[in-house]
Amino acid sequence: MHIPSRLTLFLLAVVLSAPRIAAQQPDTATPTDPQVPALDGSDVSENTIKNLTAEATTYADMPLDRLIKQIPELKDLQPAADPNQLPMILKNTGRTVDDFSNNISDMIAREDLTQEKLKPDGKVKAKRHVQDNYLILHHGYSWGSSAEYRMDDQGNRLGPIGLAQGFLVTAGHALSSIQFSTIAQSQSQTRYRYLGAEMLGSRETYVLAFAQNPDDDNFATVMTGTGGKEVSLRTQGILWIDESNFQILRMRSDLLYQSKELQLRQVTTDIDFSQVQIQNAPAPLWLPNDVTVFIEVGNEKFRNQHHYTNYHRYQVAVKIGAS
Repeated sequence: MHIPSRLTLFLLAVVLSAPRIAAQQPDTATPTDPQVPALDGSDVSENTIKNLTAEATTYADMPLDRLIKQIPELKDLQPAADPNQLPMILKNTGRTVDDFSNNISDMIAREDLTQEKLKPDGKVKAKRHVQDNYLILHHGYSWGSSAEYRMDDQGNRLGPIGLAQGFLVTAGHALSSIQFSTIAQSQSQTRYRYLGAEMLGSRETYVLAFAQNPDDDNFATVMTGTGGKEVSLRTQGILWIDESNFQILRMRSDLLYQSKELQLRQVTTDIDFSQVQIQNAPAPLWLPNDVTVFIEVGNEKFRNQHHYTNYHRYQVAVKIGAS
């Protein structure tokens, strides 16, 4: 299967009230902190992790106590008893995502979207709420925001919702798990660390940390600034994977590097997946149920909350009448 050289997971359209983005070549990406050597894949014991220097920044390197402090959702994590399970987890998860990518088809869902501008203390200062029909197309090998569109109830394509009112536009989450498939061959471009086990609701999960290779062009988060200029970003994050069937139940991603060019300090995306039975599909699909995106750019903070329901196949009916 051919995979394109670049896949956009989601698009962030930005309007800055702070200084505008200058029309210049991108600055060299600057990491949030100095990098440290990668862990030896054969030695991911807790002692090794604790011996890393305080400058370790990626979730694949960071001392576990520091990582839990940074991501409170990991507070109930039971550290991995057998780190050597990582290859098995990646292999089976990759196959599960392969099945998803092979069975996905054109779909449409109902989207309930809340866009917020936040005060410096995180309180809401402005909010808007919209509902739309969210179209997910599977044509060729186009994924992410380039394959996802919003429409009104009459089937008319909608422009960037809320952009004119100064909100941020986020999209492209429906197929975000594709980056962990074996088909995309992206696993070799990402570093992983098996953190341990944690209950997610009633499900027992494997918990993995991941960090993209900064040079990986296969899966990029793309932010579009004022004037339409695009900047590609790399991510790191946490996966919660069902121990019984290797489905990704939850995914959190954060920036691997900040972007000086866009004054982008933070992008955190939290996706909860749920099982959806599509008519005539050979097996249920796991698709986003709730997505929360927090963005800090310049001196401003934003939060978008997406809720998806009523996934079903999308078909265009053509009526042929007498001439």
